[in-house]
Amino acid sequence: MAVTQVPADSPLRLGQPEEFAAIRSFFRQAGFDDANLCQVLGIGDMSDFGNVRWPELRPDSLPGPLAWCVEIFARGLQVDKEKSRDLCGEKVFAALSSLGLLRHSQKHPAALVCPVWVYPADGFVMASDRREDPDGDPFVPPADVVFPAIYPGTLRFLRLLPEAHGGAALDLCGGSGIAALHLSRSARVPATADITVRSAFFAEFNAQLNGIEVVSFCGDLYDPVKSQQFDLISAHPPFVPATGQTMVYRDGGETGEEVTRRIVEGLPSHLRAGGTAVVLCVACDTETKKFENRVREWLGAAGDEFDIVFGLEKILSVEDVVESMQKRGQQIGEAEARQLHDRLRSAGTSQFVYGALFIRRYAERFASEPVRVHLMPAGEAADFERLLAWRHFSRKPDFPDWLAKSRPQLAPQLLLTARHVVRDGELVPAEFVFSVEEGFQAALRPDNWVVPLIARLTGKRCVQEVFAAACAVDELPQDFKLEDFGELVRRLIERGFLLLEFPRL
Repeated sequence: MAVTQVPADSPLRLGQPEEFAAIRSFFRQAGFDDANLCQVLGIGDMSDFGNVRWPELRPDSLPGPLAWCVEIFARGLQVDKEKSRDLCGEKVFAALSSLGLLRHSQKHPAALVCPVWVYPADGFVMASDRREDPDGDPFVPPADVVFPAIYPGTLRFLRLLPEAHGGAALDLCGGSGIAALHLSRSARVPATADITVRSAFFAEFNAQLNGIEVVSFCGDLYDPVKSQQFDLISAHPPFVPATGQTMVYRDGGETGEEVTRRIVEGLPSHLRAGGTAVVLCVACDTETKKFENRVREWLGAAGDEFDIVFGLEKILSVEDVVESMQKRGQQIGEAEARQLHDRLRSAGTSQFVYGALFIRRYAERFASEPVRVHLMPAGEAADFERLLAWRHFSRKPDFPDWLAKSRPQLAPQLLLTARHVVRDGELVPAEFVFSVEEGFQAALRPDNWVVPLIARLTGKRCVQEVFAAACAVDELPQDFKLEDFGELVRRLIERGFLLLEFPRL
């Protein structure tokens, strides 16, 4: 069921639609949006907001209403009550007070504070828990703290969410509800689910604050949606190995991947054929299997209905993870750190991997190994969509014949690097490396005789014509067949070295 319960400690209240509408109108007129704010503050995106050097800004750099919004909502400062009333107007001032976005300072009766953090993100205005006490008292975050929506990882997650094309969408571990709001641009009424009442309530509040219909559930992963199925399932789950004081938004079980595993295990029951799941996560490679191969096992008997692509962005050693937890103030002493290290090693963890897991389900069963690609900072959903579509198309029975007649061309971003050595007093090429760095990073070190073959794929001649021309001048090994060349071309297209238009099935 959708959230109706208000947490006992909630500083916010759900009000009337006209109150939310009045506040939206005020924010819009003030220019309190991320595009405008990033421009006037000179930052790349809202994740840089904490690095703004406020004393260096000109006094007139922000208009009055926007400066007020930034001061009380985004920076969490105290503001004068009467000046605020005059600036907002009675209607907006009353609405902000009624919904709990304004309250009196407990130490300065003539001042106002905002008990939550309010800021623009991804074209929306979001509320989440503050990082400090609004009245300046000692601050202890709740165990079910609502995570901010402008941290780099969250904004990265939003850029990786694909279009829902009018389908049903579910975001798990929803927190503030930012991903569900993002999905509302292309999905039917999206759903968001979180295990804590506090997060589920904030997600509902944020949906109403932005005037968008979102169904907010409170429950453990798929429990609230029972047997429902979706066309798009997304998640940015907790990933820190649990130890010491538990924080719900952060802890991910014994090795940090328990929530991720349970999300994957639920896909056979909740992801429709043709649907896609996207999980931005930290997980483990073990001594015997890479993460993406373990994901295939988590899918169980339905595993051969799913194609799996893992976009690796960063590798962390077990020691790196333990040290990071110690440095981030998670109250881990040396003895507890050693126990955590031993526990992770005992579980077979060889290293941690951070990246985006894309899983697509199909109606037919097929044999296809999961693939790992190296995800660049510029990588986005469209790169995964193209790769998954290509892998699907290349499984068609008539694909080899189609590819032989196709005219692929070299990708504009393709680089060829040659390493030369001195032989008999002359510089001669010893090694060639093809590389691309776009959405994905890839490198190929082919045998020297392969280089001119690839270089001729300019879109002017089809694959079988390039192969035949090379055969005619005896450039190829005797055992190298058209089928072998076709498989090489297929892999070059898959990794982005070559470009080719193909039907999207």
